[in-house]
Amino acid sequence: MKTILVILLIAVVISATVWIGTKFFGLTKDEDKDGIPDSVEDAAKEVKRRARRVKEEVVDVVDAAKDVVDQAGDVADAIKGKPRKGRKPAANRKPAAKKTTRKTSTKK
Repeated sequence: MKTILVILLIAVVISATVWIGTKFFGLTKDEDKDGIPDSVEDAAKEVKRRARRVKEEVVDVVDAAKDVVDQAGDVADAIKGKPRKGRKPAANRKPAAKKTTRKTSTKK
């Protein structure tokens, strides 16, 4: 029981020392005086930004994985000899014939 009290007392003394050092002696930079060091606030913003970007990339990967699954089924059908599904290739068409216009001269 005494050991737990001694450990608890040491933890309280250390945390009080840190609190006094940061609050009264300004050991950490805190421009807005909210008790949270600016370096921690900047790190939190960076983590949020990175998490947002990772989320966007995960959505892109999931979409790509769905496309891969769809295409894998098409490959299996092609191996079995089934006709192609999906968009058909464009038919080869002749280019439209150019219309020539006659120029009439109006010399008088």
